[in-house]
Amino acid sequence: MEIEKDYDEDLGLDFGENSFGPTRRCHNRCLFCFVDQMAPSMRETLYIKDDDYRLSFWQGNFVSLTNVGEKELQRIIDQKFSPLYISVHTTNPQLRCRMLNNRHAGKIIEQLERLTQADIEMHTQVVLCPEINDGDELKRTIDDLSRLWPQVCSLLWCL
Repeated sequence: MEIEKDYDEDLGLDFGENSFGPTRRCHNRCLFCFVDQMAPSMRETLYIKDDDYRLSFWQGNFVSLTNVGEKELQRIIDQKFSPLYISVHTTNPQLRCRMLNNRHAGKIIEQLERLTQADIEMHTQVVLCPEINDGDELKRTIDDLSRLWPQVCSLLWCL
């Protein structure tokens, strides 16, 4: 498609708030969630737990992918939403379900492999919880993610 316009002419596109529908919310109950641990009576917007792959692509927000089904995953692939910022925390399926308190959280490695095959660039993060996902579990996660290089191009971890 080719668009012709003058340099100072507006395209008429609006990507304002809620242009693409409501923000997808996080329904995880992570052991380490900073939003759940915030003091009461603060600014209302600080308590919004987003988990929206569109915001990951547009703004660099980290997402867990626990609310991404086959249809959304295919949309990410078809529309080349890249890069994405993904909260992995662990690649151990049972441990990830426990850490995120979500029975659907265990399929992260399959999701990452699909995105890798589609050449989607990913930046990942791990929130380290002592004696839960550190040590051998962290080594496993690093090993699993390193096999997905170069599409998984970074790993950030924090305590």
